[in-house]
Amino acid sequence: MKKKQTKWIVLEMFLAGPGTRKEVWERNPEAIQWETFKRVSAALRSNGLLETFGPQQIPSQSGQTQVRLTLKGRRSVEGWRIVRERG
Repeated sequence: MKKKQTKWIVLEMFLAGPGTRKEVWERNPEAIQWETFKRVSAALRSNGLLETFGPQQIPSQSGQTQVRLTLKGRRSVEGWRIVRERG
């Protein structure tokens, strides 16, 4: 069985909703190392699959900037999950 690509692991972690990067990673820290998560999430932001937003838009308990899937990111990960389930 092939290992799931790292970017899909990170994108799936954001399906549960927005949060700070640390909050999202802590949902399943066994899935990926923190350093890898930070690197991959930064790349996904630069590719338009994730976006950051400030606490004034949706307040977090920590008052920090949060990250969420963009529409493009949500469509990508949901499409990938459908293909994976069929294959």
